Amino acid sequence: MNEVYISNQIAVYKNNKTLVEFQDKLKAASLECYAHLHADGEATAEGPKRHSLIGILMKDYSNGTGDKAVTVTANISPEEAKFILSRLTAGFQEYAFEQEKIFGNVDASGYAKVSKVRIIRATKDGKGNVRKLPWYIEVENGKGIPLKNATGGTYMKPKSFVSEGKVYANLSDMDMFKLLGRVSSYINAWEKAIGPQLITHAKNVIAKRQAERSAA
Repeated sequence: MNEVYISNQIAVYKNNKTLVEFQDKLKAASLECYAHLHADGEATAEGPKRHSLIGILMKDYSNGTGDKAVTVTANISPEEAKFILSRLTAGFQEYAFEQEKIFGNVDASGYAKVSKVRIIRATKDGKGNVRKLPWYIEVENGKGIPLKNATGGTYMKPKSFVSEGKVYANLSDMDMFKLLGRVSSYINAWEKAIGPQLITHAKNVIAKRQAERSAA
């Protein structure tokens, strides 16, 4: 019996040239950090840190489908997704969200993976013309040389970025609201589904430990 494919797609926008998809990559916080609800960089027994994220996948079909399509991916936090939606619902005429991440293992040439995200609302283009589709989403993937700063954080060496693919899309307010409205609704539903079990388990563990200390 064939299993039915289960997609993690939350919301999608597409036309004959471009696809924009938001995906479920949410992860619950560990027992030790239960009140966070969302995993927020917690280390695991296997080593990699866990992050609760909303994935963005974009495709450009200008040159065809399949291998001819350009596919890029990036991630934002659930809070960032909700904040961008709040700028739309609050009626901000101009808004810009920009993010650059360098991550993963370094290859033989000293490069690591890089993802860049730009989500912008602008009423006019560079020539001063009114934009019919005010929202602009851009995701770019590539590689760069990672460096450490004084606090132990990682940043990309200036001018080391090598682009391996970029996709952009222009959207209306309604297009953007449909996407982020569904993302926000899903995050809320996820929190209501995950939260009770996680919180109850943590509270029970805390109560048991307190009882054991009192009896000791």
